Amino acid sequence: MILFRYFAREVFLTMFVVLTIVLVISLGWRFSGYLDRAAAGMMAREVLFALMAYRLPGFLEIIIPVSFFLAVMLTYGRLYVDHEMIVLQACGMSPARVVTMTLMMSVIVMLLTAAIALWIKPMGERQVQLLLQGQKNLTEFDTLVPGRFQSLSSGRRVTYTEEITDDGELSEIFINEYRDHTAPAPRGSATIIAQTGKTEVDGQGRRFLVLNNGRRYQGRPGEPGYRIIAYEEYGQLVEKISDTSLKQRNAAIPTGELLGQNDPVSLSELHWRISLVLMIPVIALLAIPLSRVNPRQGRFTWLVPAMVLCFLYVIALSAGKSGIEREDLPGSLGLWWIHGIFILITLLAWHYEKVMGWVRR
Repeated sequence: MILFRYFAREVFLTMFVVLTIVLVISLGWRFSGYLDRAAAGMMAREVLFALMAYRLPGFLEIIIPVSFFLAVMLTYGRLYVDHEMIVLQACGMSPARVVTMTLMMSVIVMLLTAAIALWIKPMGERQVQLLLQGQKNLTEFDTLVPGRFQSLSSGRRVTYTEEITDDGELSEIFINEYRDHTAPAPRGSATIIAQTGKTEVDGQGRRFLVLNNGRRYQGRPGEPGYRIIAYEEYGQLVEKISDTSLKQRNAAIPTGELLGQNDPVSLSELHWRISLVLMIPVIALLAIPLSRVNPRQGRFTWLVPAMVLCFLYVIALSAGKSGIEREDLPGSLGLWWIHGIFILITLLAWHYEKVMGWVRR
């Protein structure tokens, strides 16, 4: 038991470090995309961190197994380089005991991954859907930032306001619209300025930006049809932010509902969630022979090939999931055949020397 605690401490500490590094990189990449959408006025800044928190389980369900695999590789590789593994084997520790301890650690990781993939992630994805649906119902003026020129309506409008009060009233407003560059004046462009403005809803539920005390410049200066209109009150129809990429995600469906479905999309999602759990003992057993290195060679000898194998495993599962969705693969086959291939690869890695000796003959 003392030996297991030592191995577990070393593996899980390394796993935590690897997981943190990979997670920060992944979240940074995703967060930059959300920041771009917020800067473009397609998303309120207040929901950014909530979205990242709800999307976190989706990253962890893949990062945790990969981090565990790398942790076993790095930890056992260090034990070989530092001759600790050789000393332990000389004291009577058999390969079967190493396998047993590794599988015991993999059970802990499997339980954690199962909780995330089967329950926590679907709940998080449902919350993401609710947040994104709420953002879809926002108007473009709901995402304005005071003191900043902001491109809205897919680049057809640039808006500026000096200040936004707590009750939503705008002050010192500037709006420049590019309706149609090829259209003749006065329909080509328009510039609107106003002292104040506020959004209001009419009897049909449409929202308008009501501007007060300003001017509207229509057309191009110096050309026929150029007009300047002074007004005390002017109504501007406010468009909702459209997001055509928003759709129901399969990842948001509860696992219990997937169990009773036979359609390809539901089957592929169910097999994907189960496979993320089942791959953990396979890659754990694969990491053991790949971590055996000559102390003179260093512990990173097999690290790159091992990472390639692990990533191929994940890519193969993802490709199989897509194949089931498109009905290129039968749903009854699932992703079991991919696990079978990598179990065979694991067996070959364990008997690598025997296989190479047989090949040389």
